Amino acid sequence: MSALTLRLPDKLDQQIRDLASVQHMSLSDFARTALEVYVKQTQQELALQEMVAAAQAMQSHPEIAKGVAELNQELSVTDVDLNAHSVQELETGWWK
Repeated sequence: MSALTLRLPDKLDQQIRDLASVQHMSLSDFARTALEVYVKQTQQELALQEMVAAAQAMQSHPEIAKGVAELNQELSVTDVDLNAHSVQELETGWWK
């Protein structure tokens, strides 16, 4: 395991010490946990940014945009049919 030395503002140092004490953690455990959470969160945010960029690139591709529009139309028709069918079943009391 490697070591890391940091210079912290006094206020942040005190906040870390207070929180570590409240949670009955050593400063090293507290800092390690905080960094692990930050790294995971940052990785997730970067992955999300990549997905958004990919979706935007796909959206600007004419063939993909056409396929999405067709799918959207198909799903809209299906949703309407399902909703009409559900209302009809409710009115006839199929569960009785």
